[in-house]
Amino acid sequence: MIRMKTFAVAAFVLAAPLSALQAQTKYEVTQVVATTSFAFLPMYVAEHMNYFAEEGVNMKTIRAASAQAGLAIVSKGDAAYYLSTPTAGARAAAQGAGMLNCGALMTQNPTNIVISAAMAKKHNITSSSKLSIEQRIDLLKGMRLAAHTAGSSPDLTLKFMLTRSGLNPERDVQILPITQDAILAALERDRIDGFAYSSPLADAAVVQHGAVKLIALAAGEFKPLAGQLSISMVCNRDWVEKQPEASAAVLRAYWRAMKLMKSDPATARSAARKAFTNLNDAIFSAAFETNLAAFPDSPNITRQHMIQALDFHSKTGGTPITVKVEDTFTNAAVERAAKGMK
Repeated sequence: MIRMKTFAVAAFVLAAPLSALQAQTKYEVTQVVATTSFAFLPMYVAEHMNYFAEEGVNMKTIRAASAQAGLAIVSKGDAAYYLSTPTAGARAAAQGAGMLNCGALMTQNPTNIVISAAMAKKHNITSSSKLSIEQRIDLLKGMRLAAHTAGSSPDLTLKFMLTRSGLNPERDVQILPITQDAILAALERDRIDGFAYSSPLADAAVVQHGAVKLIALAAGEFKPLAGQLSISMVCNRDWVEKQPEASAAVLRAYWRAMKLMKSDPATARSAARKAFTNLNDAIFSAAFETNLAAFPDSPNITRQHMIQALDFHSKTGGTPITVKVEDTFTNAAVERAAKGMK
């Protein structure tokens, strides 16, 4: 009788789905984010497809009021990682804060350049216009463009693009520091001719105000910034090194989400939709499609990713970060995650 019971248990274990067995081991993990963002799409897909749970991760998400607060939480060991820029991870590593980048989340710049319906009509521009990227940037000459606040990612990206294309950001355009909440109103009232910003604001301008998306950097159209690592997991080094199975499980959940976004975008879209209940369907769908190409096939970080990120930081006036590139990132968790990928 005992043998029969043992056999029955063994048979059940063999028949049990892999995901069920994985879920038996629980890893308590806390992640930090600053806001709800389309830059974090793989996170929402992993959450609402239950990939974290299937990998045995009990994930807790907390909000940080600022980048400094988010990094401090991770540095103290109160969270495993913070979704932020790779330069934040590099700076933390340079300062000896016990942090480094351990996974790539978004590998394109998420900024969009949008022009008003009136300006698009003036230049006979439609969403299907076959203009080169150089011609589209040249159209910005003389325009009034909002770019959130001075020193923000949209502001730095816009100035970088203008400069690389031979335009002077101080003379050839008028860049106005209008914050996110006021940009659409300024566009509607003809106070600006366009703006630089990420989704879903750019998509709302198109859907609700008839604006035209002149450039979507998420598609990698602007070669000097193509493949730019924009969002990474800035991880507590001890978590990666001392909890290798937990860190691998989290990276595997993210990786599965990325693969689903490539192979079955409709299912991935339905999962991510649950994180954006305040958006109407048209704006959400437009934003999802705009950003879909911005996510990599895997969370692996390359040396070139970090070199490009640090180069962009220095060329846009950032405070110098003195650190060896090799000390700013690790793929230890990614490599361990790969061993359990289906």
